[in-house]
Amino acid sequence: MNAPTYAGIGARATPQPVLDDMTIMAVWLAGAGWRLSTGGAHGADAAFASGTPESRRTIHLPWPGYNGLRGPDCRVPEPAELAACLAVAERLHPAWNRCSPAVRKLHARNAAVILGPGLDRPVDAVVAWTPGGAVTGGTGMALRIAAERGIPALNLGTLTPREVCERLRAIRRST
Repeated sequence: MNAPTYAGIGARATPQPVLDDMTIMAVWLAGAGWRLSTGGAHGADAAFASGTPESRRTIHLPWPGYNGLRGPDCRVPEPAELAACLAVAERLHPAWNRCSPAVRKLHARNAAVILGPGLDRPVDAVVAWTPGGAVTGGTGMALRIAAERGIPALNLGTLTPREVCERLRAIRRST
């Protein structure tokens, strides 16, 4: 059986107590055999990554050196992968024409986090935090991608860490 993968994401402005919960959850998930897919942003992405060993995570970067990140767990999409990820993000973004090239790459990175850089390795679940569980900001892009693909999204803005872990346990049993 392949290791299940979850996307650990959320707003950069995630409250500190939630960030602490994310790190604790990441430690538990790694110990339970889960792999992390995340995007290297400050806040939630960093909290999940800090609780996950390098060997059990992939950090998808929009460009080399994003947020000073480098290492064997970091991945920048190849040009063809980037084009595919950009197409997904463009289709789901409400105001794509107002996004700068850098912001477009940040949104494309969300497609890689959820679906894999080649769009052929979707995560088994998403664990996120947004205010009140809203589909908003860059995290909203990832949540829209997950919804479109039928990937369960568990939002710590509306669920407790215990509820999220119980649901992930059930997802693990079904993979």
